[in-house]
Amino acid sequence: MFELDEQALIEESKRHCEEFLQKEQRSLATFTGDSGLMYIPDPKLQRFLLDPSKGVLYLPLESFLDRELDENQIMWHIYYELALYADWKKQAKKYRNRKNDWQKEIDHMTNYVLARIKKEGLVNDPAYQSKVISNYVRKEILDFLYLLDKLTAFLRVLQMCPIYRDEENFEKIVYYMKQTGRTMESISQMPRHRAFANSFLMIQLYKAEPKIEECVENPFDKKIFSQPLIDYIHTQLVRQINNNRGIIDRDPFIRSFIFPTFEQLWKQEIDEMIFYKSKGQEEEQIKGSKNSFEPSKSDEIPDSLESTQEEVEKILEEMQNQQDQSSESIQNTLQGKVDLEVYGISQSDQQLFQFYSNKMKSEREQMRQFWKKLIGDAKKEISVKKEGQVNGKLDIDSFINTYPDFVEAEKKGNYKNLPIFNKYLLETQADVLPERIEISFVIDNSGSMDASKIEAARKALAVTLLSIDDFNGYLKGNAELLNQKVEVLSETWFFGSKYYNVKDFNHKNLKEKEKSDIIRSIVKLDATGGATDDASCLREISNNITPLQERELKKGKQIKIVFEITDGASSFPGTAKEAVQELLYKHVEVYAFQIGKNSETNEKIFNFVWNEGYKQPHGVIIGEQVEKLPKELLKAVRKNMQSIFKN
Repeated sequence: MFELDEQALIEESKRHCEEFLQKEQRSLATFTGDSGLMYIPDPKLQRFLLDPSKGVLYLPLESFLDRELDENQIMWHIYYELALYADWKKQAKKYRNRKNDWQKEIDHMTNYVLARIKKEGLVNDPAYQSKVISNYVRKEILDFLYLLDKLTAFLRVLQMCPIYRDEENFEKIVYYMKQTGRTMESISQMPRHRAFANSFLMIQLYKAEPKIEECVENPFDKKIFSQPLIDYIHTQLVRQINNNRGIIDRDPFIRSFIFPTFEQLWKQEIDEMIFYKSKGQEEEQIKGSKNSFEPSKSDEIPDSLESTQEEVEKILEEMQNQQDQSSESIQNTLQGKVDLEVYGISQSDQQLFQFYSNKMKSEREQMRQFWKKLIGDAKKEISVKKEGQVNGKLDIDSFINTYPDFVEAEKKGNYKNLPIFNKYLLETQADVLPERIEISFVIDNSGSMDASKIEAARKALAVTLLSIDDFNGYLKGNAELLNQKVEVLSETWFFGSKYYNVKDFNHKNLKEKEKSDIIRSIVKLDATGGATDDASCLREISNNITPLQERELKKGKQIKIVFEITDGASSFPGTAKEAVQELLYKHVEVYAFQIGKNSETNEKIFNFVWNEGYKQPHGVIIGEQVEKLPKELLKAVRKNMQSIFKN
């Protein structure tokens, strides 16, 4: 019974945590710069687990419960864990290459230790071989840099989230740090150079300088440009944080202003070491330490919720691998090196597709700007009527009187509880968007499609299909803004005497399949289809709509749009009109574009099928100005998307 109660408590806590995180999604996206990062509570974890490949941060729900953390504390732990996440993503390779960037310092200190060993006559002792010393020195320097990374992470949370400067919240942070062994007393048990590196965080926590044992001079008595060392370091790191500068600026700063003191204290340690021959004795001893060449324990913090130094290294490795793969994929695509043969796409097909893609770069970029604005306008915060209060107005006097509080709250990313909104509550209001939008392109591939029409159709298809792909990327990246998952899928059909599907509704994870189908939609359009039987193709699309999908189309949970491009009139106008009416009955939006010179009879047939007897016309006759097709198709796509996202 107890186990059932405990499990119920865990499930309830997990649900509550998920709801709480959903509310904080925007603040987290602002802090990390990644609106696509997901947060999943895991009742079995003891510490955070970041999986860059899945875009997920797993939260240690069990530890949250055991420590009885409130929401502010949980958010601080998340912020602290992800404080350098944005910089990791941008500079993963730089972080991982630190041992190379700091090789000069590593070599210098290695030679310094080896010179001391030589002086003691222990050059041939296996305990003091150059490889052992080099590994020791490398780890000491990388640990030193990691400690300053953690200091930067701590400062960034305080800068980005001022709520944690409040006395009550800050005391809870200090309590956690004490629980994990980061105390003033711990400094006295460390070698001088390690004590110095750890002291920066201690000073931030306890507002006092720790005593570093057996230092002739207190390293924190030094001044830089007439400022106390600790004040100067703090000011410069905060400035870098506020300017969104990361490791690119931080490491040179550390090398110039912090490492020299670290190195000086370290050399004092080396000078005072008592070395022993390794045979039958301790390899060397100093101040009661068993072995000063042992790896430091700076990353082995007991009961810590954050990732260890080793785990951070694995995260960075995964991020770098992703970046390398992405870069390679982009280069291969640009150079036509992607092997799509398995999907029936040759190198010449890719080159032809790239030609049309390049031709439509300007129009594609315009669509990108449209997508960004569309998503940006899809959800806005407005004052809404609540509990009988007046709707839609801000208390201007209250706003002026509490403006400093508003500025501070804006930095925190949470201004909903300000007094100015006590009367007029600020709430988010957004349309409920469809979960799935399907767009079908039905293209005339009959023998009458001459070179100019094929050219126009290829351009129109290329820019539209690629733009839809761009839109999906923006939708994924802004899921938190829309508060729901929305995906836009496309398919392509060719018709002539017969019809066939050229491109499927591919899941966005099937990137190579999607790319292959887009290419096929362009390059296989070649006017080899015979007559103009669009009716059968439209009927097939209608028949593919299941009863469940039809219900969801009616409710607005799904949207389906069909765009037809043809150069003439349907060979079977009566059947074609019935197919259009059937699609409209099933709540499908249907449009057609007629291109090329046509007879008066063919225009009458086109209007009969697409424009006569409807509340509004569904057909556009472009005529001989076939070059206008891409513009008209994109215009129709924009109009429909605006009606969906701004309904």
